[in-house]
Amino acid sequence: MSIEKYTTECIVIESFDQSEHDRVYKLFTREFGLIMVHAKSVRKLESKLRAHIIPRGISLVTLVKGKEVWRLVGAEEKLNKSSFIYDVSQLIKRFIRGEGAHKALYDRTISFLEKAENYDEKKVRLLLYYIFLVELGYADAKVIGAKDIKEYVAFSIDDLYTHLLLSYESVRVHTQEVLNEIQL
Repeated sequence: MSIEKYTTECIVIESFDQSEHDRVYKLFTREFGLIMVHAKSVRKLESKLRAHIIPRGISLVTLVKGKEVWRLVGAEEKLNKSSFIYDVSQLIKRFIRGEGAHKALYDRTISFLEKAENYDEKKVRLLLYYIFLVELGYADAKVIGAKDIKEYVAFSIDDLYTHLLLSYESVRVHTQEVLNEIQL
């Protein structure tokens, strides 16, 4: 019987030391959602994986699903740190619970991280919150200027930022109201 390996891109949210040389990583993946992954001997100096899976970074990982836990068997760092990766990590920890695919949210988040450095920090941070709230079904996609959800889905990050600039105050107020309402 062969062991099935899954290779997927992920956002490394955080890590926790376990035993003498092991570490547990919390990863947000496109296909599996938020998962805990065990890495054997990754804290040893001679570990090949250690440099490729860094908290608050993006990595391409190879995983094996065990009876009870996911195991990390390969990793390659993909994207250097963005100044917004900490905010993304905090939002994922705040809003995502357990396994389950969040493909649209993952794709938007990666696009956001690739483009965010080009925009005004205060406005792009509001856009990040708004994207999370819309993708998870809490906020109204029309507030930013989309006619319907289909048009919102078709918007790129550049389009969303442009629409945010045009309707900044209404997006800010709506996002604040939603956050107050859901109390997360």
